[in-house]
Parts: sequence; structure tokens; C-alpha cells
Amino acid sequence: MRNITKSMKAKLFFLFKMAAVSVLVCGCSSESDDIEKKRVRLSYVAVKGADTAVLKLVVTGSQFKGQYEVNYHSSFKDSGDVKGVIKGDTLLGDYNFQHYGMEKWDRVPITFLKRDGKLILGAGTVETYFSKSYFKAGTQVDYSDPKFVFLKID
Repeated sequence: MRNITKSMKAKLFFLFKMAAVSVLVCGCSSESDDIEKKRVRLSYVAVKGADTAVLKLVVTGSQFKGQYEVNYHSSFKDSGDVKGVIKGDTLLGDYNFQHYGMEKWDRVPITFLKRDGKLILGAGTVETYFSKSYFKAGTQVDYSDPKFVFLKID
């Protein structure tokens, strides 16, 4: 009788493990589905004088990533990737880009202010420390005279 009990315990333990694994798998699946549902794709365009900028973002929760391209006077462009975090009405991250015709890649901090359905490109004092550029601590980022104001497009 004791062997049967051990056998039954082993079967119950196996069934318990299988149930736990299936709950984890289903839980992870629905979590990734929730994240996918919360992923938003946005496209913006800005024009200032003869310069044009296009910004395509994927926003997931409080993070963003995407592509950013600036076309200067229709003669050359900077293009690359942006990624960072969203804090309230501010997007703060890095722009990793390549100048047109150049092999070297640059990385600079980038920030946008969300206002009235638009994104305003900010400008600030940039410092570099150990090859990492960032906005200087203790200084304000200026959004009052932006290089670009991005309008949302479909």
C-alpha cells in the first residue's frame, strides 16, 4: 500500500508541475500580448525652411525607439535610430546617426516635448564623458526656439 501512495504522490507532483508550467506559459503569453497591444506606432514630420525631418517611433509603455532622419536643403541628410524613455510630457533619449556619405556614427542626446499633439525638439548644453554625450546636469533644455516642431501624420 505504501508503494501505491508514493506512486500516486509522484503522479500528483508531476501533474502539479505541469499545471504550474502551463500557468507560467499562459501568463507570459498574455503578458506579451498585453505589451503588444500597448505598443503604439507614431509618425511625425517637421519642416523648417529648406530642412525636413521625419521621425517614426514605436512607443511601448514608458519607452520609445524608432528612426529619425533630417534632410538638409535636399542635399545631404543625417539618419539613424532614436531610443529612450518617456517621463511625463518629455521624451529623453539618444540619437545614434550617420552623416550622409560618412562612415563614422555619432551618438548625441535628444529630447522632445509633447505639446498639443506635436513634438518639439529641445536644445541644451551637451557634455561628453567617457565617449558618452548627455545633456549637462543642472542646465535647462530649451524648447522656446526649436529647430523642428513635429506634426503627427497617419
